[in-house]
Amino acid sequence: MATAWRSRLSFRGRWPLHHPQYYSCYYQLPDLVMLCWLIILASFLVEVTGVEEARVSSEGCLQRERDALLLYKAAIKDPSDRLSSWHAQVDCCAWNGVVCHNRTGTVRVAELNLPNDHKTNWKEYSLRGELLHPSLLSLTHLQSLDLSYNDFEGTQIPPLVGSLHKLRYLDLTGSNFGGTIPPHLGNLTNLRYLDLNSYYNSARVVVHSLDWLSGLSSLIFLDMSRLNLSDASPNLLSAVNMLPSLQHLQLPRCYINNVPLSLNFHLNLTFLRTLDLGYNNFYSPFPNWLWNLTSLSSLQFENSKIQGRLPTEIGNLIGLTYLDLFLNFLSGPLPDTFWKLKNLKFLDLSFTLLGNSLLMGIMNLSSLSTLRLNNCSLIGPIPSELGNLTTLNTLSLESNLLSGLIPHEIGKLVDLESLDLSLNSFEGDITEIHLSNLTKLKVLSLSYNPFLTIAIDHNWTPLFQLHSIGLGSYEIPEELGYLVGLHTLNLSRNYFKGKIPYSIGNIPFGNQLQTLDDASIYIGNSYLCGNLVNKSCFHGNDTNATSEEYVMLSLI
Repeated sequence: MATAWRSRLSFRGRWPLHHPQYYSCYYQLPDLVMLCWLIILASFLVEVTGVEEARVSSEGCLQRERDALLLYKAAIKDPSDRLSSWHAQVDCCAWNGVVCHNRTGTVRVAELNLPNDHKTNWKEYSLRGELLHPSLLSLTHLQSLDLSYNDFEGTQIPPLVGSLHKLRYLDLTGSNFGGTIPPHLGNLTNLRYLDLNSYYNSARVVVHSLDWLSGLSSLIFLDMSRLNLSDASPNLLSAVNMLPSLQHLQLPRCYINNVPLSLNFHLNLTFLRTLDLGYNNFYSPFPNWLWNLTSLSSLQFENSKIQGRLPTEIGNLIGLTYLDLFLNFLSGPLPDTFWKLKNLKFLDLSFTLLGNSLLMGIMNLSSLSTLRLNNCSLIGPIPSELGNLTTLNTLSLESNLLSGLIPHEIGKLVDLESLDLSLNSFEGDITEIHLSNLTKLKVLSLSYNPFLTIAIDHNWTPLFQLHSIGLGSYEIPEELGYLVGLHTLNLSRNYFKGKIPYSIGNIPFGNQLQTLDDASIYIGNSYLCGNLVNKSCFHGNDTNATSEEYVMLSLI
């Protein structure tokens, strides 16, 4: 213990000569010497108490912070007992979700990380009630607070949050807060990360003004997904423009309906890397200022009612790796400058009127991992050059007017895990030549191609293990029974010819296997029950017979 005192006292200077009351004792009369030494001893004990508290603090949290956390625990509801480790007899730095830092010689609570990791049945595991209780104000060194996916029970974020001045990280994602966002958030001048995504909220949160954003000049990440920003839309861009350090801006499903197409002020968002404005209501062309965000790597405008053509200035965003323009009112051919986006890894232009044949310029996007061109009014055959996009992981060309033979070069896409060619007019055969090299394939959908046939040698053993397969209007292939890894089988809404292959019994039907549609399937004079999970079907010559007249045919 003495060693601990000396090591601690050395930080305080030479004791006790720095304390004025100690000097006077050396000049007292002899009969007062004992009294002076008693005073010194008392002061010493006080000093030791402080040293002892500091010594404990070097190993654990301060008592006042421990008490504040215990008060916090008592003020909220914890139905799943997630805070069971929070006991007064245990160092609070060892409690679940509590992180302490020692940067000033004293251990202080710096992080409170209490996210609800149970995204399904989340309410069962949520902390509830006054999640921003005043007791948190005693944690004066708190830098990180994560209460994501807990439950404010629809109450408003209290203004006191603005008094947690040292916060750098605040995550309230999906925590079911209601009302309006308090402008006091603007007092958190050290904040780098702010997530107010109202996912899971029972009541939509309304934001009338974003003027408070001007106080967050250090902000790097901002997510206000699903907040109702319709009232704040006119001044949205000017408010966000006050955040010169911003790199990530997430504003999907925010009812944004009014942003300027051009600016009368300088755009400060030169570091912006990701911008998500999906599922809003623009009903306008792309804003002109967008093409000045040359640091963007991710741009999402899916289902935002963007109109007109994609302008040539899209070629300015050469750093884009992720572009999602799904379900907008875009039309006409893509500009030639589009093919400058050689870093693209994800591209979704589904439900846009691209028209004409599959765009040959796509072959220049040699880094693509995901390509989705569903319902784009594409016509003609798949060019064999598509096989040169060897980095593709997902290829979806569903619901177009594509026709002709499926080129064998599809087999060059050796990283492919998902292939969807359904709802087209392909013809000819699908053979093992198409599929042999696709060893990573997990999802294959060929449904609603009435002139397409699976013609695979019965002796061929696939090297992939499909999880999901959708077949079109042809015979049920014998090979289907050898795909023992299936968990999704879509055989619905088809009029197959021929017999049910006995190999289907090889599939381990069970609770994990589900059809995409429980509708019945008619096979010649046989009647197969739509829900194959039952491991059986009814078979008979008279499809009008009652179920009692059917003969149960086991598939196993």
